[in-house]
Amino acid sequence: MSPKQISRRKNKGDTAGKAVPVQKTENGRAVKDAREAVLLALLSYEKDGTFSNVLVKRTLDDCSRMTASERAFIKRLLEGVIERRMWLDARIGQLTHRSVTRLHPVIRQILRMGIYQIYYMDAVPDSAACNESVRLARRHAPSGLSGFVNGVLRNSAREAAAQREPEDGAHLRQSMPEWLVRMWEEELGQEQTELLLAALMEIRPVTMRICGDPSPEETRDLLDRLRSAGVLIEKGRWLPRSYFLRKTSDLSRLPGFAGGLWTVQDESSMLAVEAAGLQGSETVYDVCAAPGGKSFLAADILRTLGKENCGHVCSFDLTQKKTDRIREGAARLHLPNLTAAARDARTAPPEEEGAADVLLCDLPCSGLGVIGKKRDIKYRASLEGIRDLQELQRQILSSAVKYLKKGGTLIYSTCTISRRENEENAEWIASVLGLVPEDLSPYLPAGIPGIRGNTLQLLPHVHGTDGFFIARFRKM
Repeated sequence: MSPKQISRRKNKGDTAGKAVPVQKTENGRAVKDAREAVLLALLSYEKDGTFSNVLVKRTLDDCSRMTASERAFIKRLLEGVIERRMWLDARIGQLTHRSVTRLHPVIRQILRMGIYQIYYMDAVPDSAACNESVRLARRHAPSGLSGFVNGVLRNSAREAAAQREPEDGAHLRQSMPEWLVRMWEEELGQEQTELLLAALMEIRPVTMRICGDPSPEETRDLLDRLRSAGVLIEKGRWLPRSYFLRKTSDLSRLPGFAGGLWTVQDESSMLAVEAAGLQGSETVYDVCAAPGGKSFLAADILRTLGKENCGHVCSFDLTQKKTDRIREGAARLHLPNLTAAARDARTAPPEEEGAADVLLCDLPCSGLGVIGKKRDIKYRASLEGIRDLQELQRQILSSAVKYLKKGGTLIYSTCTISRRENEENAEWIASVLGLVPEDLSPYLPAGIPGIRGNTLQLLPHVHGTDGFFIARFRKM
């Protein structure tokens, strides 16, 4: 399927970006409209290497006075250009007969933006994509280059209208590094890899978890308030208190968020906590816990089941900044049975050895399962990096397992799709650390596909979640 054909299934809510009162970026530069905000953000991204999710948030904060539709346009275009960069650069190379690295940085970004709008944003007329790109070139590029931009984008629009499908490999069609596609083809097979690639490029809803133990009436009231705020809501796929939210803007301003009635958490992360089979009175240690989603759910389950005799969650991460964020989240969600402390997961204090009934180890990983949310992860990952991460994961596990008492439960998890970081580490935990694999089936929803004994690899195209790995063990 060509990009033009794919684009016909897109959201229709994009607007072309009308002029608004002048905004200021962090460097004090005036921003006149949505496209200019995206251009300046992309130039900053290419220069500074900021993570895309941080860049998007910062850009939207800079443009807080713009309308909701303008901010949605900014988010869509900025994320889309980053996500489709490899494919866009291939198109630019075909149209200009030169490498994008030889183009002026401003022209390079303007062409990426223009071609993305032509192919992937149906609500933007091709003429608007071309004309607005020329305007940006006149304002920001050296003189004389606006005609070049006009010619390239007019040719691109003609190709798109004719639905000419370039002969690209799978990695270019989905803007994925070739090494990554090959790795997945070896591990998953070609058919599953193609389905995975397509799923990672889809625009997915936000997943909400309703907190505490609300009555059916309280749940209906919350959902009605969210719908009244313009949010589209669908029931989650695997867990009773999960819901998919669409047409969201600033989540923190939606009804019930500030009061701790709900929080954002993917079902994959929820399932990792469900796999622990908490009963209500356990002491739970969560290493590498930030931003805190699994700690929050564990503390919530303990409070609901244990009541006044509920268990406690101890959350650790490397820096004070990260643990401050966990504490802030726990306060918003009214979780007094959670404490957080800055600690290197590779060192376990002797006085706390054997203190935990349950140990949650969701460790630093390549993050390949959340490419759909953090669109530049694929450009930062490498096979060498995966090997280094496996070594780090094993260092952390060797130390963290000391927290676990005999008979305690270890949940090992990652947000990646990588045999080296997942299945190989699960085998290593059993063979080297001596923990006993335990079947996941009794702890997870009936009918969930892919459970293999004590492990589960969640896949976006199969489970509708992030790509995520879960393994359960017992310390004997």
